[in-house]
Amino acid sequence: MTDTAGAGAPTIDRIEATIAVDLAKKALLAAPVVALVLGLWRGPDAALAVVLAVAVVVANLFAAAEILGFTARHAPHLLTGVALMSFLGRLIAITAIGVGVKALGITDWPVFCLVLLGGYFVLLIWELRSVSMSLAYPGLKPKPGES
Repeated sequence: MTDTAGAGAPTIDRIEATIAVDLAKKALLAAPVVALVLGLWRGPDAALAVVLAVAVVVANLFAAAEILGFTARHAPHLLTGVALMSFLGRLIAITAIGVGVKALGITDWPVFCLVLLGGYFVLLIWELRSVSMSLAYPGLKPKPGES
């Protein structure tokens, strides 16, 4: 979709970026609570693990949004292949980051892994619920008075 803005220059709706921002906001709401609870239960290493895992999840979501958005705008016929290959590449990057975190030994490794995996599922389910309740993409629901 295009929308004219200001000086007649078209702007392109970036739905994938809007979804990534919405997911990041949700992650920033949940992360301090999870970090505090796990930090009190398992110590400061666990709190750091939560922060690092959430940062990796959010960075991955933004990378996916940027890659898919760029491809959709410039070469939509390649979108499926790029989506699959970028998923594989981002999965390899996350694995490398996880191996690095374990090798450094600065966090609680089991907590890091659980928050990394659980964070994706929780955020995606949370977003699914948001979309299904609003019947629109997040952030794109018409405001009162708009049609």
